[in-house]
Amino acid sequence: MMNQILPANNSFAQVIAAEANRVIRTLHLPNPADRTAVESVLESLKAVAEPMDQDLARTLNIRLVAIRNNIQVNQITLEA
Repeated sequence: MMNQILPANNSFAQVIAAEANRVIRTLHLPNPADRTAVESVLESLKAVAEPMDQDLARTLNIRLVAIRNNIQVNQITLEA
C-alpha cells in the first residue's frame, strides 16, 4: 500500500474510508490484488468501524458483498 501521511484533523471515519479506498483501488491495478485478501482487509476495517461509525460499517459491508458477487466496486465517499 501507499504510505500517505493523513492530516491530524482527519476524522476516524475519513481515515478508515481512505484506507478502504486504497484497498479497493488494488482491485483495478494491472495485476490486481487477490480478492480474498481485499475481502479480509475490508472485513477488518468494518470491524474497527462498527463501534464508532455504523454508516461507514454498512458502506464497507456493501462493498464486501459486491466484491464477493463479482460486482464493480466504487470507492467510499463520506457525506459532509
